[in-house]
Amino acid sequence: MPAMVRQWWKEQDRKTASYVDKFTSKHTSPSLCKAELQTVPSSDVHLENMTVKARLTTREVIATYSLEEVSIEIVITMPSNYPLGSISVQSEKRVGVSAGQWDKWLLQLNIFLQHQNGSIMEGLKLWKRNIDKRFEGVDDCMICFSVLHGTNFQLPRLTCRTCKKKFHSACLYKWFSTSNNSTCPMCRNLF
Repeated sequence: MPAMVRQWWKEQDRKTASYVDKFTSKHTSPSLCKAELQTVPSSDVHLENMTVKARLTTREVIATYSLEEVSIEIVITMPSNYPLGSISVQSEKRVGVSAGQWDKWLLQLNIFLQHQNGSIMEGLKLWKRNIDKRFEGVDDCMICFSVLHGTNFQLPRLTCRTCKKKFHSACLYKWFSTSNNSTCPMCRNLF
């Protein structure tokens, strides 16, 4: 229903759209936002590695995905004229993925919330599934023993040709510069 209402509202003339916007902001949006945000903390689904908080006063939902010592935060803000206005999806820090992939995930979440009438919790589950798939089956770096590098948040990408173990490029750089040789830390063959 929200996507249909939003589409109808955009097709109205300026005067009608303004009247509907004012009426919705004053009489409808507060109760709709409250109802949507109240479903967030009472969600009965256990979300491993993710915490979700709803803030009624600012009409925000903040989801934090934690992996090892790194956390990724996403903020979903509902407009004051919900369901007419656009829901805002923002994230300051991307971890372990390219900028293009990260933007695709945010766009997918935004489209789900805006055009498919998805609930915020269902959208967050979709976002979490994308992140889970990305880190599923990724081996730890054999130097620092982490999936994500502590400073640049990259995944282990460089593979030894002999033992097939993966390493962060920053860890290998440090290894080679401190050991004065170019052998693999695991199998001791030339890298």
